[in-house]
Order: sequence, then C-alpha cells, then structure tokens
Amino acid sequence: MISVFPLSQPHLLGFTLDGEVDDEGIRKLLIAVEAKVVTHGRLRLLGNIKNVGGFQSFQTFWKTLKTKKELWDKIEKYAILTDHGWLASLTGSMDWLTPRMEIKTFSLDEGELAHAWLKLDPAPEVSESLKEIDLGDTRLLGLAIVGKMNTADYDRINTLVEEQADKFGKARIMLEIITSSGFSGQALMEDLKTSVKQYKNVERMAIIGDQSWLKTTVRLSDLLTPGLELSAFGTTERKRAISWLS
Repeated sequence: MISVFPLSQPHLLGFTLDGEVDDEGIRKLLIAVEAKVVTHGRLRLLGNIKNVGGFQSFQTFWKTLKTKKELWDKIEKYAILTDHGWLASLTGSMDWLTPRMEIKTFSLDEGELAHAWLKLDPAPEVSESLKEIDLGDTRLLGLAIVGKMNTADYDRINTLVEEQADKFGKARIMLEIITSSGFSGQALMEDLKTSVKQYKNVERMAIIGDQSWLKTTVRLSDLLTPGLELSAFGTTERKRAISWLS
C-alpha cells in the first residue's frame, strides 16, 4: 500500500510503501508529484520503504514511475528510507540511470537525517567526465567520456551541439568512450537519448570504443533514431571515423 504525506517545505514530498504496490496508491503518488512539479518546477522526494512484497513488487512500482518520464526528470533529489539490504544495493546502481537526480539511501531510523539531506541545496556541479577533442576540422565536434557524466555534462553537450548547428547548419560528432566502468551500453545510450535535447541538430555521430557491447548497442540505436546517422568504430579506427564524419 502506498500513502503520500507532506514535508516541511513546499517543494518536498514524502510517500510510504508498506506491503504490496497498489494501483490506487501509485495513482495518488503520481498526482501529488505532478502537482508539485506544476507548482514548483522541481521536486525532492522522500520514499519511506517499510515493507515491499519482494523484488517483483518493487520492480512493478519502479517501472510504473518510469513511464512518467516527464515527471521523473523533474525530481532533483530522492532520499530512500529502507532496511531492506537488497533494495539499498539496488538503489546504488540507480544513480547511473538517473543522471539528473541525486539518490541517497538511509535506514528507516534515519528519517530526520534524510529530511535534512533533502533540504540541502546541491553543490554546483563540476565535472571532468567530458572532454573536448580537437579533430583538426572546425566542422567536427570531438568529445570523450572519461567518467560518469552528470547534468552539467549533458547541458554542455547541448550547448556545444547548438553552437555547431548555428555555424554549420548541423553538427557532426565523434564521441569516444574512454571508460564505461559501472554502467552498461544500454544505460549510456538511454541517457544520451533522453538528456541530449539537440538531436534534431545532429546529422552524424561516430561512437568510438572497444567495449564488447558498443557496436551492437549503436546498431540498435541507429534504427531507433531516424534522421541521425550513428556508427561505431574501434579505437584503432579513429581516422576512418573522422573520414566517415567528413
């Protein structure tokens, strides 16, 4: 059963999950989240997970929330109270899948600590995870992922793509994945697809890396992104990638 409750500040919202996930409870939670987003633009959420009917029940709950992506993207911080060890471990990996949201797990007796964390404004984002690469041709935008990217990195990609489009009509990008430790190819492509808002201004994108999942993931993504040509290359094929972009 899911119940919703207010917190100390208008842009904060809490909910309790105790037992099986119920459709009416999810409906009320989504309505409450939408109301907060409409009123305040962004939201910070406290999830009090007392009891959950196993992994399957939580998976149902999570999948339902993800269908409301336009709301989920407006949640900037999410504090989870739980004594379920498997859930605490699971939420640790969720951080990779939600680049625009801070997630932190607390035990059930740390409610005040979780509440205080929610009220703290996030520190300005500084990231060294995205680097620009000089490709020797101003018409081409070279980027390298060297770590886990955050909101500031995706915003920077949007800005750079927009600048290229202003100059040349469309952007052509070489994206090299230096490291992919801790996240999957599918998660990376999903993050790029949902966080990069300038795809309409991208004509071609060459993705470089030696990860085993890369070529298959890029091939599938190419089918799902009409109007944008995607191609994968190994790290020894940079010259071929640049030639393809040109």
